[in-house]
Amino acid sequence: MIHVFADDTTHSLPALGRIHQTLCAEQPALQLEGMLLHTCQRIEWYAVGSPASPVPVLDGRPCHQGSRAALARLAQIAAGTRSLVLGERFIHQQVRAAAGRLPADHPLFRLATEALRLAEQARKTFDLHASVDYSDLPKLLLSRYGSAPGRLLLVIGGGMLARAVAAAPPAGYERVVMMTRGPRKLRRLVDGLGNVTVIRAPSLAAALTGRPYDTVIATTNLHPDYRAQVAAAACSSRCGGVVDLCGTPALDQRPEGYHHLYDPEVLRTLAVANRDLAERAALARQWIIQQAEVLA
Repeated sequence: MIHVFADDTTHSLPALGRIHQTLCAEQPALQLEGMLLHTCQRIEWYAVGSPASPVPVLDGRPCHQGSRAALARLAQIAAGTRSLVLGERFIHQQVRAAAGRLPADHPLFRLATEALRLAEQARKTFDLHASVDYSDLPKLLLSRYGSAPGRLLLVIGGGMLARAVAAAPPAGYERVVMMTRGPRKLRRLVDGLGNVTVIRAPSLAAALTGRPYDTVIATTNLHPDYRAQVAAAACSSRCGGVVDLCGTPALDQRPEGYHHLYDPEVLRTLAVANRDLAERAALARQWIIQQAEVLA
């Protein structure tokens, strides 16, 4: 068993973000020999034997061998100990989704299942739960906007991060409007959130009813036509603050009040939030290595 990776120790965050966005838009052909995991902060390829990675950025990267090393790294990732946000909750679901593309009898599926179990145990043992997660950033960065009466929050996207923002929006907003290219599925997923309206881009003006609003961009689906619609919404004169949680900036031009995930101010906010978890995350990484020695 082998694994090869590119992460924020080998590439810049903007470069990784661009690769992640590309992979979301143009999924490589399914490779049954391996498991591809890609997020804004990492591109990982795990395989049985030595099949070539389907992602060019991994060409020439050092290849690590052995099920023990693969299990330890994947469990550390799934526990949030190697994330930009220590203890984040989204990465566990992303690892599970990557494993879910493999047959249940595949040796990598079994390894990923064991890694997820180890990750859950590490989270509980070391209390690895982010005090400020990615979905909490709008609460910190939009706090000066949301107090105006009748103000709306526009969330662009329908994935787990967009849904987390909509489920627990910053205080002070009258209603949340979610804009997505697939509203039917999203309406089912957010059913029960009474303050959320789900629409397609052509219905945005009617949904906003001329009110002031702020925007959170949390989507990986940014084909040129949709990017133009997102930019129009975020750059409107009625839009105050914009928080862009995409791997690469969704807007070519930054309007006033715009914050991207990798802006220095945002990274400093995350660094401060990580301080209380840094020691526990280091201990959890070491504990996972010890457990992998026994299990692999």
